[in-house]
Amino acid sequence: MQRKKLTRGLPAIARAREDRAAGRGRWTTQAGLVAAGVVVAGLIAHKIVSSHELEAGKRALLSKQRAVASTLGAEWTPLRDRLEAEILGAAGGYEGDLVDPLARRGDFRTQPGLYLRLRVADANSVGKVRAVAGEAKRDAFAGCLLREPNERGLRGEVDGGAFAEQPWNLGQAYAATRILNDEWVQDAKEADEDLRLRLFQSEYDEAVRSQIPLAVEVVRRAKFFLLVLDEDDPAAAARSDGGPITEEALQLVPHPARIHLFDLPSGRELLRLRRSGGARVIPAGERAVTDGETRDALQRQANNCALAARVEEALSAVR
Repeated sequence: MQRKKLTRGLPAIARAREDRAAGRGRWTTQAGLVAAGVVVAGLIAHKIVSSHELEAGKRALLSKQRAVASTLGAEWTPLRDRLEAEILGAAGGYEGDLVDPLARRGDFRTQPGLYLRLRVADANSVGKVRAVAGEAKRDAFAGCLLREPNERGLRGEVDGGAFAEQPWNLGQAYAATRILNDEWVQDAKEADEDLRLRLFQSEYDEAVRSQIPLAVEVVRRAKFFLLVLDEDDPAAAARSDGGPITEEALQLVPHPARIHLFDLPSGRELLRLRRSGGARVIPAGERAVTDGETRDALQRQANNCALAARVEEALSAVR
């Protein structure tokens, strides 16, 4: 008769001894709860620490931004507000031609300044002006009218361009001073994770490294503001691929344009004209231009230089 193996103590304790001897562990409900509590506590602690670090990072970034705003902002903001008021005013009813004697002297042609060109229809609010200015480009009108020496071109730099660096496009000033905007500050405050805050920090660093110096130069050196407002023309609709009329389409056809020149130190309007410029591009040479984009670019340049010639005529007219 086989004798039944006897175990000491409670069966559960005996099984635990066997599991330990075999290298098997058994989680008890209490041990599982303790482990889960440790994990949750660790997650909470990490979140608290991360939240504190995120808030500290925001405070440091916004403190540096306020330092820039107190210096550059004190000069740029009043100038920006004045320019925007002039743009919105010029987009209203046209008040007739004006040619100040100072404009006839032509000193502005060799001075640093600001330039913006947009449709009259887009100059209906500050928000729209800022949005369009960010995409605006300096065109041949400014290059054909102004004569500031192009130092980069004279040095033979490849990207010196056909025209002078001046005037600065107003969109450059908006881009350079973006970190001063209330919208940028509010977005930085609402950054809810470290990666997003790092993006704002990167924007700030880039602005301080390259854009802010440009903005300082713009604000302190600019002597005039040249504004061109293009009036919509039905002929441009056919050049817009069936969509709304664009600035690029308008520059392809003769159309009325309002030209305004403001003296920044005094705030006076020196020039106000409403002219239309159009020119015919005649291919020359053995190889005709067949690419559509190149032909359009040549036509825009010709029309814009013709518009500049109309301004030249008004400036040189004997009174």
